[in-house]
Amino acid sequence: MYIIPFVTADNIFFSEVTQQAKNCKEEDVHLIQIKTVQQAVEYLNIEMPELIFINFSDTKLDAFALLDTLMIDPWLLHSGILALCKNFDDMQKIEDIRDTNLIVDLLHEELQNSFTKVLTIIFSNRRILFQREISSDLIKNIAGSFKLENDLIELKCYINLICNFLYNSNKLDIDKKFNLKLALNEVLLNAIEHGNCKIDYDEKSAWLDKYGTIDGLIKKRAKDPAIAGKKVTFEYSITPTYAKFFVADEGDGFDWRKVQDATTGENLLKLHGRGILMTQNVVQNLLYNDKGNEVSFEIGYESSEAPMNPGLFDNLKSVDIKEGDILFHKGEPGNFLFFIVKGRYNVIVNDKIVSTLTADDIFVGEMSFLLNNQRSATVKAETGGKLIKVSKKEFVEAIKEKPHYALFLSRLLAQRIQRLNEAM
Repeated sequence: MYIIPFVTADNIFFSEVTQQAKNCKEEDVHLIQIKTVQQAVEYLNIEMPELIFINFSDTKLDAFALLDTLMIDPWLLHSGILALCKNFDDMQKIEDIRDTNLIVDLLHEELQNSFTKVLTIIFSNRRILFQREISSDLIKNIAGSFKLENDLIELKCYINLICNFLYNSNKLDIDKKFNLKLALNEVLLNAIEHGNCKIDYDEKSAWLDKYGTIDGLIKKRAKDPAIAGKKVTFEYSITPTYAKFFVADEGDGFDWRKVQDATTGENLLKLHGRGILMTQNVVQNLLYNDKGNEVSFEIGYESSEAPMNPGLFDNLKSVDIKEGDILFHKGEPGNFLFFIVKGRYNVIVNDKIVSTLTADDIFVGEMSFLLNNQRSATVKAETGGKLIKVSKKEFVEAIKEKPHYALFLSRLLAQRIQRLNEAM
């Protein structure tokens, strides 16, 4: 059974959504109702769930206050957010916060037809529903291949899952996350609206001029049985050094060679047409097939640098590490815990490298630090890097202020011990 907290004071609505959740075929979903922001914060601090559903349309609930709480320390409170909104303004307000873990935002009227679909997409891609407790040895190579409907909610869900994963697993900084989101949105939206739905430039311009958003026109076209049967192929491959994407539609294609520069001359005033140029500027190896209905591109990662540090260590300074530096020797007292910001660090026992730690592994030296033991290994910097050095006094004082970090660290250690036992 998979438990999802649902923050809403509306009992009737909670019952309706609970019934919809039962239609999810991928997982036995159980919703827990949380009626106030205070109760939600208490639940998050203790349970640290992968997902949270927040009813922003609930007038009895200050949902944005809850979102502010999540943003105080997003490193720890990293739940994937399913947001129910009352209008487009609230949706835009949420989407404008770049470092949230928003998976999808839905209007109230969209929920009945889309909630089960959203859950199915999430559980079909749970490998990229990132948990900070996961070590780097579990996320080497991840790939997926999917057939997407002509549905913007489905598109949004896939884009956010992938961008959140790459950001939270230290592959992209906040700017690259934003750029990748723009690029994926451009190529997938192009495949739906121009490829499968055959919406041409003039028709899109007229619709945008009247309604401001393309959603309605796509929904109108998708009711045509000939269009409804067409799918968008979406593939991703996440490797240790870069991510690669492939998108194909079932349309007639277009001559991408003749796309005009939308940033010059009279094109500056047009409502759209900047997508290809923008995508070229933020990704690598952008390639179209001759027909113009297939496109692939790559995006490289940051240099093993965590995009954000835990709020627990906000007041502590980072230390620059040079290649070859010894963090500590075997047998020394474990008086410090190290949070890895950047770099690669070899764990050495009896002159042999037994493992290599990076920012994905979060900490170095936590075992002897917590158990008050001597160091069981020597740790040497394989590359230059950066660490936050935490003394026992600093750690205890921080835990007193934010005690839920102690629970997080306990879970992290328990999972590492479990993996060690499984490997034996």
